[in-house]
Amino acid sequence: MVTDSNEYIDLDTACRDYLGVNPVKGADPSRFRDMQSFFQGGADSVALTKKILDYIARRRGMGWTPRAATGARFLFKPEEGVKLLAPVVRGTKIYCMASNSKSHLAEQGKPLPKQPYVFSRFFNSLVGPSESLVLNPAGQFPDVELELAVVIGLRGKHIPAEKAMEHVAGYTIALDMGYRDLQYPAEGPVDWTMGKGFDATMAVGPWVVPKEEVGPAYPLQMQLTVAGQVRQKGDTTDYVFRIPEIIAHFSKGITFEPGDVISLGSLGGTPGFEFGKESRKLKAGDVIEAEIEKIGRLVLPVKAEAPPPPAA
Repeated sequence: MVTDSNEYIDLDTACRDYLGVNPVKGADPSRFRDMQSFFQGGADSVALTKKILDYIARRRGMGWTPRAATGARFLFKPEEGVKLLAPVVRGTKIYCMASNSKSHLAEQGKPLPKQPYVFSRFFNSLVGPSESLVLNPAGQFPDVELELAVVIGLRGKHIPAEKAMEHVAGYTIALDMGYRDLQYPAEGPVDWTMGKGFDATMAVGPWVVPKEEVGPAYPLQMQLTVAGQVRQKGDTTDYVFRIPEIIAHFSKGITFEPGDVISLGSLGGTPGFEFGKESRKLKAGDVIEAEIEKIGRLVLPVKAEAPPPPAA
């Protein structure tokens, strides 16, 4: 996790140290061994994390260096080579809402949808804050969208809307990159897999903020900048379907698991719908900056995919 002073804590090691000094009967010292364990803990994970932070602060106040009983460090600074990966569970299900903002529908001349609609992504497409979005030469019109993403914390199916927020662990920023020419081929139907499923085309991060710390998800200000140019700006009240309604709809037939991600969709200003404007295409060397109020700022470079090795 990341502290307010921009330091990184290995919660797995720190938890073992904390419980070694403050034993709790029946407590699992490995409860933070991975992100799924953290999400499954729900509010208890958040509460224990706050106790660990207080414990570290007390130790510092006494002049101690935070170090586990094993001698392993659990507190690191950014300059010490920390690499932030996507803060979600490997193998998680990724749902991306389509046609879910009034401004985005308006720029396409489409009516408001009657029910939530998603396409799915695969884990191969995910990258984290310390990585890059990667351009594949197979696509000729790459662009990117800023979205608020929900991370599921509690397993469930047939979830009523009034209970849906109990299944939410927190929120993160999502950057949804795709290729408009592959998504909307000259001939044939819409192709979500080719348009949105390539390797390293979706970034999430820089962290997951617990829902308790964010508070209401509406409104949250959002802004996307590409190469210094503002491409999208608005807030989450622009979304057509809200989180409880989305979870209730899809959980009719799908079991949500801790770590599953629901990306809520793009706001208006999506460059990919301005076909023919070369200046709107992503290119290698561009820097993408995404900000969502109360969640943070996600900055990633864009690079070209390395050419395949020559055939044997």
